[in-house]
Parts: sequence; structure tokens; C-alpha cells
Amino acid sequence: MQQNKYDLVAIIRTIKSRGKLVWGITALGLIASVLFVSFRPNEYTSEASIIVKGFMNFDRNQLYGANTLYTKDVFAKDYELDKAMTILESGDVKGHINEAVQYKQTKKLKSEEAAFIAIKSAFKLKRTDNYDIEAKFTDTDPKLAHAALEAALQKAESIYINFFEDYNKDVTREIDFKRKSISDSVAILTDSIAAIRKQYNLYSELLPVRGNTLSSNYTINASNAAAIEQLQSLIEVKDKLDERNAQLASLKNEYSSFLNSEKMHVFYRVTGPYVPNVTSNLPAYLVILASALAAFIFASLLVLIANAFKSNAA
Repeated sequence: MQQNKYDLVAIIRTIKSRGKLVWGITALGLIASVLFVSFRPNEYTSEASIIVKGFMNFDRNQLYGANTLYTKDVFAKDYELDKAMTILESGDVKGHINEAVQYKQTKKLKSEEAAFIAIKSAFKLKRTDNYDIEAKFTDTDPKLAHAALEAALQKAESIYINFFEDYNKDVTREIDFKRKSISDSVAILTDSIAAIRKQYNLYSELLPVRGNTLSSNYTINASNAAAIEQLQSLIEVKDKLDERNAQLASLKNEYSSFLNSEKMHVFYRVTGPYVPNVTSNLPAYLVILASALAAFIFASLLVLIANAFKSNAA
């Protein structure tokens, strides 16, 4: 069976035989690239590198133990970074960029959809191996690029915080419900304790649950002994409920005072964003060389394909 073989010398000869066409197309590519780099607008990229705070730092019930502050999970994990990326890539953030910098009007775009498409193209996000997020915004106006990126980070952080504000409100409502239930139980216990005191005339004695004994001139019989035991049991339960109610009140205060906008941070900015003063365009010589090489390869392939069709036809 005859195998197809590629003769490099023959290929070079074929290309050389149509040298004028090959070099003509290459020259056109070179001229086009020179014109492109001469008239292309300068682009500037504002960049920022951010570290996201972990969810644990927002949940006071998880952050605090009995008397211990846990800080081992300061920074976000993979699934938390996914949520941050989802927020940054959301339409809400792009819409805020459009409004904050008047992107549609500034770029003279015809519709909101066109503005969103342009913003999506200019706004780039990347997760790094160090669990950071790199954010970039590119535009011909360096100040607009910076303002757009700053607006994006502020909006994403606001959305992130709003989630936990709503979560904290849910927690405080649940705490209020539990405290109301405890208060109702304490009221019932208080009435029961008052009834026992009245029935057995135990007003002059301190409460047994607090470690006090009855006075020596108090006569104990089978009836009031049972009442004292019942009183001790009820007061013990009431004391525990009061203690739990106080703990819940303290926890509610932590949730209520935690989200202070002047102290709260979600995105720790390692670098940027800043107003760029150096263009992010590819160097002109690289564009010209790449274009000339691409034109030469295209012309060569065109000649080889045309020659192959001519050989088959013969």
C-alpha cells in the first residue's frame, strides 16, 4: 500500500513558484497591521486583587464559643469564593457600573443591552491559586476604568453584606420568639411559686434553691415539706430560664450591633483599584510581527491548497 509522503522541498518549491502572491498577501497583512496600531485607541486596565472574608465571621453563633473567639477561618473557602464570584458577575453589578459611570451615555451606545455586552467584555474576573480574586476593567479612559472597577467592588460588597443583614434580622426575630416563649414560661412559674407561698405561708423564708435553710422556729410537717420541695423545683427551673433569657438577650445584642457599615469589611483589597497610567495595549511590534506571520502562513496554505486541487484535476 502506497503511503502519502510530504516532500518539504516540493512544498517550498510550490510556495516559491507563487512567490508574488505569497509576498503580496504578506505585505497586505503587514500594511493592515501598521494601520491598525497607528489608529487604534490606547486602552487602560484598572486592576484590583481582593481577599474575601469567610462566612464564619458573619455568624455570631458560630464565631463565639462560651468564652472563646474562633478566628481560624478568617478567609473564604472555595464555595464561599464561588458565591463572591457569582455576585461580582451578576447583572446587578453590571447594571450598577452602567449607572455609576454613565457607561451607555459615555460610550454612546444605543441600548442598555449593548452597554451590558460592552461591560461584560471589559470587566474580567479570575480566581487565583492563593484564594484571591483578581478583578480588571479595561477602557480607553483610565479614569472611567478605575471608576467602573471601584463601583463594581462596592456594589458586590454591598450585596454580600445585605445577605448577612437579612440573615441577622432573621436570627434576631428567632431570638425574640424564643425569649417571648421563655418569658411566658417564667410568668407561669412565678404565679405557681406565689400560690405555693401563699398556701403554706412561706413568705418569711429565703428560697431553698439558693442554698439557704429554713429558720429554726419554722415547723415542718408532711404537707409543707412537699410544698418546699415543689417550690425548690419550680425556682430552679425559673432560675435556669432567666439565665437562658439573659444569654439570648446578649446574643441578640451581638447580632444587632455586628453589621456596622463603618467597621464592616468583606473584600480586603490587597492591591488597587487604581487609575492606570500605562496602556494595556499589546506592543505595536508584536502586533505587526504576528499579523505579518499570520498573513504569510495564510498565503502559503492558500497556494498549497490551490496546487492540490490543480493536481487532482489533472
